[in-house]
Amino acid sequence: MKYIGAAALLLVLAGTSHAQAGDPARGSTLYHTTYRCTSCHGDPPNPAELGDELLLTQGTTAAGIQDAIANIDEMRIYKSTLASNAQDLSDLAAYIATLAPPPAANYQGLWWAAPAGSESGWGINFAHQGGIIFASWFTYDLAGKGMWLVMTANQTAANTYSGTLYSTKGPPFNAVPFNPAQVTATAVGNGTISFSDGNNGTFSYTVNDVAQNKAITREVFGTLPSCAAAASSASLAAATNYQDLWWAAPAGSESGWGINLNHEGDTIFATWFTYDLDGSPMWLVVTAAKTAPGVYTGTLYRTTGPAFNSVPFNPANVVATAVGTATFTFADGNDATFAYIVNGIAQKKAITREIFGGSGTVCQ
Repeated sequence: MKYIGAAALLLVLAGTSHAQAGDPARGSTLYHTTYRCTSCHGDPPNPAELGDELLLTQGTTAAGIQDAIANIDEMRIYKSTLASNAQDLSDLAAYIATLAPPPAANYQGLWWAAPAGSESGWGINFAHQGGIIFASWFTYDLAGKGMWLVMTANQTAANTYSGTLYSTKGPPFNAVPFNPAQVTATAVGNGTISFSDGNNGTFSYTVNDVAQNKAITREVFGTLPSCAAAASSASLAAATNYQDLWWAAPAGSESGWGINLNHEGDTIFATWFTYDLDGSPMWLVVTAAKTAPGVYTGTLYRTTGPAFNSVPFNPANVVATAVGTATFTFADGNDATFAYIVNGIAQKKAITREIFGGSGTVCQ
């Protein structure tokens, strides 16, 4: 019997985040022979089946199995046997834990050329939600002016994501109101991101008929957070790590610009993609240090550098110019204020996380 009633979905199980000590080899015998779990579950369990999914997520601890026995009709036959045998519970849970698939890799964060520091001056941010990566690439055009391109990259194979690269124009950063209807996007090429592990990959792209391939790695400036799919919007609000793609609040009200917050330790490195006074793409960066609970402040810089197709890319030719300041003040993990001064122009915007897949991604 593969079906488990809807009541199982309402279970709140204790202790599911900590594996119990036990003997998985003995647990295999218990699973296959003693308790004949295969009469209801697959061998191996199939995560696509509701009953097997619950087994793989909640049956990996003794407490989880006990709660299932107490609350799921099909499991109550074990109330007088398995439920009262601590060793069997531990061993069975240990075996089930070996069957559970590893958590899906999440690549959210700031990446740059590998080896680290070899091409300091450009980078690419990944907002990773489900099977989609929204990439924002900060580099330079043929004249050395800051240029940013964006790509919605869908998963096309294991650890591989591909999409179309776009260049956009829009209202200047200081426009009030900012009218998203005036944002125009032009396809300029395509890109593919392939990951060899959680910290290393390859970025292959064609931009205006120029094809290149770069090894990339995560940019580390503090303690790297671990990111995973958010269970709900409530988990985003409760987050104390703010690493994500953010945009104006309410969501969608100023579609066309955004800001990537990369949060490591007590530092946020932010890359803001917006538009210059003439509507052309402009990006600014800030290393914002924690100055009070939920408050991060730093100097905004605008940079020029070697064109995106330069070989080699010489980081010594990157020039950063201070243009103002920025302060991020967080009301919670999903609501903040972005206050900035750019070339003497002071503004303040409410911002929130941009969600485009499931409930988004949370880092910790």
